[in-house]
Amino acid sequence: MTSSARSLSRPRAARAAAVLAGALLATACASSSGGTTANPVGNTEEAPTTTTDSGADTAALEAVYKGTLQSPDPAPRAAVKGKKVVIISSGQASISSSIPSNAAQAAAKALGWDVTIYDAQLNPANGVNLVRQAVSSGADGIVLDAIDCATVKAPLEEARKKGITVVPIYAYDCNDPFAGQGDTSLFSAPINYGPDAVKNLGAFAEKYGFAQAQAVIAATGGKAKVVFFNTDSTTVLHYTGKGFLDGMKTCAECKVVAKVEFTGLDLGPTLQQKASSVLLQHPEANAVKSPYTAATLLGIGPAVTQSGRASKLYVMGGEGFQPELDLLRNRQGVDAVMISPSDWTGWAAIDTMNSLFQGKAPAFSGLGWQLVDREHNLPASGEFQSSVDYKAIYKKAWGVS
Repeated sequence: MTSSARSLSRPRAARAAAVLAGALLATACASSSGGTTANPVGNTEEAPTTTTDSGADTAALEAVYKGTLQSPDPAPRAAVKGKKVVIISSGQASISSSIPSNAAQAAAKALGWDVTIYDAQLNPANGVNLVRQAVSSGADGIVLDAIDCATVKAPLEEARKKGITVVPIYAYDCNDPFAGQGDTSLFSAPINYGPDAVKNLGAFAEKYGFAQAQAVIAATGGKAKVVFFNTDSTTVLHYTGKGFLDGMKTCAECKVVAKVEFTGLDLGPTLQQKASSVLLQHPEANAVKSPYTAATLLGIGPAVTQSGRASKLYVMGGEGFQPELDLLRNRQGVDAVMISPSDWTGWAAIDTMNSLFQGKAPAFSGLGWQLVDREHNLPASGEFQSSVDYKAIYKKAWGVS
């Protein structure tokens, strides 16, 4: 595709993913402007749909572009005092884990809690001992960041017997259809993303990936040839990846030319070598899908840049943390990201835990996502800043300064 075609298609991609995400999330997250709720949660009214010449849904392309982030529920829920909490990060060396884990720690400190982060060091096998360590430490609550219930089932059963509250970040319970080991739920409750997610958290995550696919389809004029990277062993990435692949199936002239599976331990030279090799093997590729920011930074982005084909490859990045936005600004192996604020997610996890300590259902988090590319929603410098001051809203709801 020519550079002029790419420059014309990227805005269309952003609009397509934006509206698409907005339409898909209508029952979970109403679009927001200036930090206020534009529509009531649960509004299922659908706008008329039209399609671009690439087959992307233009009605969907206008609303997600605007973004689906809302205000968290502002209702008072006073801070419970004197709690001890352990946050178990899947790997602090990965920005995709360290940011939500560190944010959860900051939120717990704002509540006055005793809080510690344990680091699984990107090795799922470390999770079992870390959960047991948290249980034996006398923790009242455990936050699991990207550590699925099934990988730490036995110690979570021990935690339940002791009445410890367990809240996940980007993790799925033991009764999940994909990652579960039976019908038993061992998480106390997930973050409240709205009614759609309450009904089916896996299907909710698939919509994120589906919207990314629509952006890629629009950016390539409906002729995407995609190299797809993923870590299927992490359940949230299984669902977002499945949503992306399902989205690609809606495009008659699109194709996934290669699928590359990797693990967190591959981040760095190993992943970069895998990415370089697959790009060399597939000169027909015109698009790349990265599953998350750390993978973009520690392998995929550098491989795209060093391939000499960066101007010919449309790269859909991950969560859009500042280093990934810098690559986007500088045209260094990233063309778009779909931001679902992970720092906000960390605060929402602690808000969920505070409500559970009170015996209350988790309050609505306001979390959604927003597409960012060079033409849309990209700040001139620094990190992405939501118009919603979620920290101030949570602190006011908790009654803390």
